Amino acid sequence: MTAPAVTFDPEHALPNAFYRDPVVHAAEMDGIWHADWVFVTTEDAVAAPGDQLPVIVGDQPVLLLRNQEGELRALSNLCAHRGTMLVERPARAKRIQCPYHAWTYNDSGQLLAAPFTSKDEVDKAEHCLPEYRVESWHGLIFVSLRPEVERVAERFAAVDPHVIDRGIDELHHYSDYQETQQWDCNWKLAIVNAMESYHLFQVHPKTLEPYTPTRDAYYITGSARATATGGRVEGADDYLLISLPPSFVGVFNSGAFYWQAVHPIGGTRCAVRTGGAYSSAPRGSSGWLYRWISRTMGSSYSLPNFLPEDKAICERGQRGVSGDFSPGRLVPAEKVVADFGHYLNWRLNGIEPPGVHTEART
Repeated sequence: MTAPAVTFDPEHALPNAFYRDPVVHAAEMDGIWHADWVFVTTEDAVAAPGDQLPVIVGDQPVLLLRNQEGELRALSNLCAHRGTMLVERPARAKRIQCPYHAWTYNDSGQLLAAPFTSKDEVDKAEHCLPEYRVESWHGLIFVSLRPEVERVAERFAAVDPHVIDRGIDELHHYSDYQETQQWDCNWKLAIVNAMESYHLFQVHPKTLEPYTPTRDAYYITGSARATATGGRVEGADDYLLISLPPSFVGVFNSGAFYWQAVHPIGGTRCAVRTGGAYSSAPRGSSGWLYRWISRTMGSSYSLPNFLPEDKAICERGQRGVSGDFSPGRLVPAEKVVADFGHYLNWRLNGIEPPGVHTEART
């Protein structure tokens, strides 16, 4: 595992080099995106036998599919012949065929046919598609390019009782309503911003703060592996926010689940995807997310789109990383950020993180 160029204290903010240094980015690709669980989609996107979905994990093209026995599989999406991308759009098929020379594979990645070759010219056993770890957790699908990772049920055990209590298994995921943007910032700026509520009063004074006050946010339980936090919502039940490093944050409120996932695009840009699970399908596509949040907050107020405010503050943070500063100590309201720092220290430096910490509400 490649060591990062800069050491850091997880109880402090990250040094600016962590958002700009190519050596750090390479270490993250090796120790996190190519070695750990990465969220890729929801189960409804590959619900039926034969469903195929191309995804990217780190830099690796992966083909997620549901085989004819109904099992989830994750295979390399590059032909074993000359590396051509096999599937570029969601599809439904029993076989996987390369568009270049028609090499054909079954849904286990075994090579079935290589046209215009004799029986012994191509060893089919040596030209199978590599297979990767894939597991589902309450309808969320995660892929790992390396097999040496704990099961996702173990990884997220600390928050599992809380999401079950919020009825996640009674909700329906709708992949058709997911949206993706590109932000001009390092992926860590985007995911840390999503997981902490300390910034709401300053960044979202009119959109979120009046309904989810910063002063009423609280820590529940967690560690580097997963964290649960919460907070009061005006006129509705408290929200529950779960952070699943490296790339997934979700919030439960009034019987629905809204989530945000990030993925690096190089060291200074990232893809930010939003989606959710609901008791019934959202109506329409334009502005559905914010109508849903307004409705679940129990208010007739039409909540403005707050995501541009998050994008703006994260991109502003990226514009500052050309300089250096002495990282400040994280305050108690940022304990979830410290958990994430311990995750980075674990994955990049091999330092085992502290155990699960739970706080009693007073």
